[in-house]
Amino acid sequence: MAALMSIAQTVGTANVAEWAKLVLSDLQALVLRVTRLRNDDRARPIALEEVVLPLGRFPALAPNGGDIPDIVELAQRHGLSLGRVTERISIVRATRDVASHLGIPAGTNVMKLDRITQTVDGKPVEWRVAFARKTD
Repeated sequence: MAALMSIAQTVGTANVAEWAKLVLSDLQALVLRVTRLRNDDRARPIALEEVVLPLGRFPALAPNGGDIPDIVELAQRHGLSLGRVTERISIVRATRDVASHLGIPAGTNVMKLDRITQTVDGKPVEWRVAFARKTD
């Protein structure tokens, strides 16, 4: 089973892209940005994930340096019922940063997964962009 390991966590005002993707009404809305690695069962990195969570929808969530769970567990902890998920998949070349985290040469083709997760009432609660390498 894949394991998640947080690399970085920051809180800040949503930028324009985050504001639009998460359909935020407040121009000063705060978001939690999490960068994490998804590892395979042998602790090898298989994906680098950049996750943005609207703190208004997760009021008790704060960066703590610990691992932030996947959206399913997070929603359960906060009493949210998940609904629709939309994901766009493309093939891109790994940047130096992505390649470094995944242990592959820069420029290697990786799968880019751009996902929005909504509650049953249509409110976006997660924007995640993941870069996944080919696994053995």
